[in-house]
Amino acid sequence: MAGLEAGRLAGKVAMITGGTSGMGAVTAQRFVAEGAQVVLTGRSEARGQALAREIGDNARFVPMEASNEDDIKGAVEFTISEFGRLDCLFNNAGSVTHSSRIEKITTEQFDYEMSALVGGVLFAMKHAIPIMRAQGAGSIVNNASTAGHRTGHGPVLYSIAKAAVLHLTRVVAMQIASTSIRVNSISPACVATPVFSLGTAMTQEQSAASMPIIERELAKIVPLGRAGESEDVAAMLVFLASDESRYITAQDIAIDGGLIAGYTPAESLDKFGGLHGELTAELAKMNEAPK
Repeated sequence: MAGLEAGRLAGKVAMITGGTSGMGAVTAQRFVAEGAQVVLTGRSEARGQALAREIGDNARFVPMEASNEDDIKGAVEFTISEFGRLDCLFNNAGSVTHSSRIEKITTEQFDYEMSALVGGVLFAMKHAIPIMRAQGAGSIVNNASTAGHRTGHGPVLYSIAKAAVLHLTRVVAMQIASTSIRVNSISPACVATPVFSLGTAMTQEQSAASMPIIERELAKIVPLGRAGESEDVAAMLVFLASDESRYITAQDIAIDGGLIAGYTPAESLDKFGGLHGELTAELAKMNEAPK
């Protein structure tokens, strides 16, 4: 691809777990456009191979189950065998798989969710860090969520797993800071992807066709007034993978349109306006009462 040498990620090699759809796929495309060589992982070989062909010669696909350490180790080794190094690891694999209330959560659900969402991040770092240490540098970005910061942003298991990812990021960042390997996380929210149709029994095609509805409804929630896009996430990933962020580690960056910052004035009025009204009415009664 002509002009790649001028990209912000020129000469870098990245591995993106969960790279066959949504944020992962768009990030892979953006990375290659910025000059990187990329290995995508995912469970669907047909989808992964098709995307790698679409992106071009600087992309590869390897099947990987995020809850399986052997798969993760194999994906890292594949990356080295194909491109000779590993400069950026984006731990993106995982989705909302169980939405049960606390009373109905099973041991099997818990074990799988923790293995995929927390174990997948931990073991990918375990196998990537020795390679980055030998190179003298590297950037790891873990996909957390605003659900790890606040309640009500996701199901129970997903939320506690993402909270674990946030702290895991900080713990590992401090453990390896002297190696010049940076470890950060992102916390997206209301990014319009087909994941929001999970639980509706929609097919993949039906979910894709419903994206305008997803975008419209998410826009009502976000303070900036629009749903997030996978491109918003990819832009931040380019920065964190590049040398432009070489002094940033152990941080979480919310990509959420302001969602976790607090209430907008309109939301505050909606939530607390009743109290203010009641107090105003009570004051009027007090002032009218005989002295």
